[in-house]
Amino acid sequence: MKKILALLPLMALSTGSQADTAYGSLGNFDAVNDTGSDCYGFEIEIDDVRSASIGGTYSYNHYGMPKIREDLTDPAHPKVFIRYEVDKPSGLITGTNAGVTKAANPGAIGPTGGHLCTNPGINQGCEHFGVGLYNTAYSAIKYNWLVKAPDNITNIPGPIVHVGTPNWYYQAPGVQPAVVKPAVVIPNPIANQPPLQILPPAQVFPAQVNINAPAQVVAVMPAPPAPVPANKLFGEPSWVKVIKTSTHKVNPLSLEDLVGNEDANGVALWRNGIEQVPADIETEFYLMQTQTPDLKSGKLKNAAKAEKFGNPDDMGGKGDEVVTRRYEFYAYAGTAETLDGENGEAMCDNVATDGIHGIPGNVTVTQYDPANPGETMNTTIDCSQNVIVGEYLGSQMGEFNAVAPLDLINGIQNISLYEPFAERRLPNGGNTPYVTTVDSGVLPSGFALNGTTGILSRNVANVPKVGKFNFSVKVKDADQKTVVKNYDVNVTGPGDVDTDYQINTTDLVLIKARNGEVAAAKDPADVNGDLKINILDYRKAASLCSKPKCGL
Repeated sequence: MKKILALLPLMALSTGSQADTAYGSLGNFDAVNDTGSDCYGFEIEIDDVRSASIGGTYSYNHYGMPKIREDLTDPAHPKVFIRYEVDKPSGLITGTNAGVTKAANPGAIGPTGGHLCTNPGINQGCEHFGVGLYNTAYSAIKYNWLVKAPDNITNIPGPIVHVGTPNWYYQAPGVQPAVVKPAVVIPNPIANQPPLQILPPAQVFPAQVNINAPAQVVAVMPAPPAPVPANKLFGEPSWVKVIKTSTHKVNPLSLEDLVGNEDANGVALWRNGIEQVPADIETEFYLMQTQTPDLKSGKLKNAAKAEKFGNPDDMGGKGDEVVTRRYEFYAYAGTAETLDGENGEAMCDNVATDGIHGIPGNVTVTQYDPANPGETMNTTIDCSQNVIVGEYLGSQMGEFNAVAPLDLINGIQNISLYEPFAERRLPNGGNTPYVTTVDSGVLPSGFALNGTTGILSRNVANVPKVGKFNFSVKVKDADQKTVVKNYDVNVTGPGDVDTDYQINTTDLVLIKARNGEVAAAKDPADVNGDLKINILDYRKAASLCSKPKCGL
């Protein structure tokens, strides 16, 4: 079965398209830390998917390989969390390794073009992330910086990041029925009332009657996630700018290539070596706001601000070309007088040619009357006198390819035996069924690779083993194409007191020094798990040594 590749989520497929299993990604995106404080990580939450739907992850940043975990508290609505995290940010704006140079003015940056946020050797106050996704039937995606909890020990989600995730709609070549974007509905807060319709069904593509019609794709950008205040209809506004869109030859790009770096000829990698592809600016700036529907009508007050439809992009007669897009996000800088006092809508929603101020002309804004509490009044403002485009918040860069080549995910997270392992599907793209095998080396103790699905999982009943494991995986698809990839996976657990992924003399000395202590749960020095540290833990750790006779 052919796979579909979309380096941003594919949300709907036309009947009779080339594939019925979608593969995609949450793109490649920059996120600027505008929290005003150091951040210790970044978390992506995807609702209503399982961990086996998560593909490769981008890790060339100050956080490295992220950890993936599942939340099955509600089995009918699973959640997956992709968490980038460090213990100490080394006094920098975002988490980093020791010895990294700090930018002179971190956080105060303009559009990065994909370069500034991808160098672990310097901290500009921004980071670059990317996540692959096999299953597109998710219900929500949320992005958050991680900040220190009040206990100053654990890291918790902090401010929401205003970077949106486009949805892709694909129309296969030839005669096809219409592609219709489904309606979005939410439960009605009023008991025994029908659901509220946020957005009505939208026809993305009309039915094709020309058998030679090319394949096309449309990207739809929803408003970046933002909480809607109580008694308001609109959440925090922000700007999105669609700055590039192009169709390429058949040459899908890796997550790393979508960053925006250049090849030897100075051509951006996302262009796939094509120098003369123009950059189409579909809209200079488009104001977007998350919204809740009006309880009386069940409709949005301004649906145009809830999502932005892109122009259709041709993908060739066979649908085998590649489409890339880049979106930039900016804060809304308008003052409180530019926001509707009743519902929170930003009324200065058109940007002048200077890219900062509103366009000339008076706008009527409803505000609460300070002299008469509870009463409203209409005021008139000239948006051209207001700076409405604020600081750069981040960007989203991705590609869409209707036929994905066979590949394996780029890396597997390090593993703690104290935590459950969220199973991963290693192969993607190509033509199923797969034959997946361990080509060399050995898997970590207690792990298994399913030869048909390619899913890597852990059997918690097996005896755990700390260590550093190197192995390669080989996948062959139904077209007899093969891919081999090497993986390095480090495993920590009981006995690995210094967390260097091995149990040796150093760990034994540390355990011996703590003889007689009462241990907390999951203390690596409490090797036998009885919440006491004594000679029994020393002996068990010695029996688990990574090298023979380290306990002598």
